Amino acid sequence: MLMKKSLFLISAALLSQVITAKVPVDFAKIEHWTGHGPNQAALVITNDAGASDPKAYVWGYRWEDGEEPTGESMFRAICANSKELVLLTQQTGSYGSTVCGIGFGDADKILDNLYFDFEMAKDYEYINFDYYHVNSFMGQTEAPGDNSPAIAAAAIEKAQTSRSHVVDHPFNHAKYGYPAYDYDCWFMHGGGYETSWWNSAWYTGYWSYWTAVLDGDDWMYSGTGFSGRKLSNNSIDAWSFTQFETPGVGGFGEGTPPAANEELYSYRPASSISTSINDMDALGPDAPARWFDMSGRRVSPENMTSGLYIRRQGNISEKIFIK
Repeated sequence: MLMKKSLFLISAALLSQVITAKVPVDFAKIEHWTGHGPNQAALVITNDAGASDPKAYVWGYRWEDGEEPTGESMFRAICANSKELVLLTQQTGSYGSTVCGIGFGDADKILDNLYFDFEMAKDYEYINFDYYHVNSFMGQTEAPGDNSPAIAAAAIEKAQTSRSHVVDHPFNHAKYGYPAYDYDCWFMHGGGYETSWWNSAWYTGYWSYWTAVLDGDDWMYSGTGFSGRKLSNNSIDAWSFTQFETPGVGGFGEGTPPAANEELYSYRPASSISTSINDMDALGPDAPARWFDMSGRRVSPENMTSGLYIRRQGNISEKIFIK
């Protein structure tokens, strides 16, 4: 079985990689701001840095003196305050969390159409996480088994009903002793792509992390994950998706920095969330029922054929056979 390269094995040379490229972020053009205070930072998302005309979307973040925000806390806060941004993140160990997938467009539609392809994941050759048996060699301590699709669907639903727009990957290090690096198996149904895009990968591509400062000249490949990244005034965090030509276990240091062409930068309008629900359980038994097939795909009741399905309502999940 092919092993995934561990974070602590990445060479220092890759972690300190510097790309000479103009950083054209203009804080004065940012329209969507989250937070309050005299300090500011920017978040940049580039869907495909290898494309001929990659768009770089920009949001702003502010905080008070005395606060110590991280790249992760900024990303989460902006997702919760925006109708356009969705994050899939996984706690992968003592160093914090990994950015697994990012979606942009209509956050509700993305989450409505997002699903975990369990049938693909359990047979994917690069994934060392075992969904049915504990892989003790990798430090795995539990296995979710056939409940995997329901567990993933619950995480997606919570991101939507809580209005956080952040899917906390449930098969993580804290719960299972070893994280399932199965990000290549998280997709949107076709309907989601009508207004949005979604990219999630680890072996066929990945989200590389870049940092810079206002009026700086270079993007620097981040030497830490976004959980450990301490923001400073006028700092800039950027995430750039790079698709690999063939699947593999590489990725770190192979990403492409965001576009240098300032005409490709899009400063988002203020489409903020005005209300929120603190927890999906608050909806209780009165929450609308949602149906999923056994691979985790969301299905419509009127289109279901005979078979086994997962029905979720509030915090209740059950398997039901439809004749």
